[in-house]
Amino acid sequence: MSKPAHTRLSCLILSLAANIAYALTEEEAIRKTQTQACKENQTVVQALDQAIKSHSQRDLGWRTFPGNGYIDVERAVLINKGMEMRYRWRVEAQGGVGPENERAEKLCGDE
Repeated sequence: MSKPAHTRLSCLILSLAANIAYALTEEEAIRKTQTQACKENQTVVQALDQAIKSHSQRDLGWRTFPGNGYIDVERAVLINKGMEMRYRWRVEAQGGVGPENERAEKLCGDE
């Protein structure tokens, strides 16, 4: 037996309201990514800073790419005149953070 239309609508409204209440801002997504645990008891930002300094690369900063229910957070580094290296993580609306490309995986991996 299906629910009456008003009950389904109420459930939908409550679900949307819950998602809106937990919506992440781009600044929060960057902060969550930066403070994510990485290798050797470092955070992501510490590991990236160390990698950039040790290779004399130019930091192009943090960028965000909002999606539906997530925000991708990326840090780009200029390694020579026209070549950028990008590290990208996905921050889910619920707060989970995970690598989105191989560079981000390797940065905090066991290698």
